[in-house]
Amino acid sequence: MSSTMSDIQSLNTTFLEVMISSKNERVFIRDLSDLTIQIIFDAWWASMNVSSKRPVAWNNSRCVPSWRFYLHCGIEETGSPGIICIVCHQVLRHPSEHGTSSMGKHLLAEAHIAKLTKLTESEDTELTSSTVDETALAILKRQGSR
Repeated sequence: MSSTMSDIQSLNTTFLEVMISSKNERVFIRDLSDLTIQIIFDAWWASMNVSSKRPVAWNNSRCVPSWRFYLHCGIEETGSPGIICIVCHQVLRHPSEHGTSSMGKHLLAEAHIAKLTKLTESEDTELTSSTVDETALAILKRQGSR
C-alpha cells in the first residue's frame, strides 16, 4: 500500500513546477493561477505532515507590494512552507509563520541587489513578462544602485 501511495505522490509532483533555490534545494511552486496545480501541491504538502505554529495561508498573498517578487513554495525534501524570491531564488520562511517584514528587507539585501544588477537581458525580460512589472523592477534596481 505504501508503494502505491509513493507512486501517486511521485506522479502528482511531476506536474508541479520545480525551482532550484539559492541553497540548491528543490522547491515545488504553488501556482495561484492554476487550481489543478494547487490541488496537487496541497495534496503533496498534506502528505509531508509538516507541523507549523499557524495554518499556512497559501492564498493570502497579494496585499503587500513586495509579493510580486515571490512565489509560494514547499521544500521538496522537508515539506517546509516558504516563499521563493523570483530574482535570486532565496527561500524565506512563509509569512504565515512570522509576517511579511522579511520580504521587504530581503529585497534590499546586498546579495539580492547583486543578483538583480547582474540579470541578463533574457532574465530581465522573463521577469517583466511574468509577475514583476517593469516599473517595480526599475524602482528596485534604482534602490540597489544607491
